[in-house]
Amino acid sequence: MHRDDLNVSLARTSGAAAIVTVTGELNLFTSERLSPATQAAAGDHTHVVLDLSAVPFCDSSGLNALIILYRSLHGAGGSLSLAAVPERLMRLLHTTGVQRLIPTYPTIDQAVERVPQSRDSNGSGGDGPDSNGREQAGPVAD
Repeated sequence: MHRDDLNVSLARTSGAAAIVTVTGELNLFTSERLSPATQAAAGDHTHVVLDLSAVPFCDSSGLNALIILYRSLHGAGGSLSLAAVPERLMRLLHTTGVQRLIPTYPTIDQAVERVPQSRDSNGSGGDGPDSNGREQAGPVAD
């Protein structure tokens, strides 16, 4: 796989959630495609679980793309969760504090269990507990 290869596809749906698989690097060459490709794959589902098990590398552009996707889904009353995050990417999420904004789970099933069950459910109106029960700050400033 080349550094500019990124595949985003709908794996399945479960209730209100779309489980979307991301394969390839999230980097300067691919990051702009993450949000539109994820939203296209998810269709009318605003609650998205990203399976990142096949993402071997993520740089700051990829991290920014995850935040942009989170903001877009959250703004539409939805949510974003990350599942099966590789160790290297998990360290990046912790180092930068992004894991406080976007919840992460060891498995897809655990992430799906935490998704709001109603498609009409409003993901969150701002500050307050996130899906992990931790206080969440508002969106990250530019």
